[in-house]
Amino acid sequence: MTRASVLVRTACPDDLPAVLEMWQELRVIGGRLERATPPVSKDGAMDRLLALTEDPDSRALVAMVDGRVAGMAVINRTKYAPLFDQDAVHVHYLHVRSPFRRRGVGKALLAAAAAFAEEIGVDHVMTSVLPQLRETNRFYARLGFSPVVIRRSVPVAVLRRRLAAEGVAGAADNLLVRRRTLRRLRAAVARVGD
Repeated sequence: MTRASVLVRTACPDDLPAVLEMWQELRVIGGRLERATPPVSKDGAMDRLLALTEDPDSRALVAMVDGRVAGMAVINRTKYAPLFDQDAVHVHYLHVRSPFRRRGVGKALLAAAAAFAEEIGVDHVMTSVLPQLRETNRFYARLGFSPVVIRRSVPVAVLRRRLAAEGVAGAADNLLVRRRTLRRLRAAVARVGD
């Protein structure tokens, strides 16, 4: 069996319906994560994909096999981490459609990310992977990706409830305490000045 050649290129407006379908496939794969992530509308995703075409530090990529969209990735230049001087190319939403798996599509998308990194003079490529996706984690590990951090997310309302249950004051409560303290200090300074 011969492998079909994979062509990776920047997504164009005609690709956006297929990219949105793959985006939905990714949301389904995420499963239980869906409850912890913000809702996304198709119109909003479409607007952001179109905006990528104007951002020199970002690209939406599609992988083509036999003229069909087989996979996608969104890549962008970002800081390695907030306090680091170095930049990295972050690969988001790398996804290969089921009929095209194990044909080199994912590797071709990562090769395009590496080429982009070299083009802009960046030394690292990074990605985020759901922990429950074992095969995906193994794929990245085989290519030399190492775990750096575990990123966690929580809706603000859930965090506030949990903090309140733990007896931790919220930011509004802390602000009120600081304002009262400041008023007392000002009053004390005014009395000393009189």
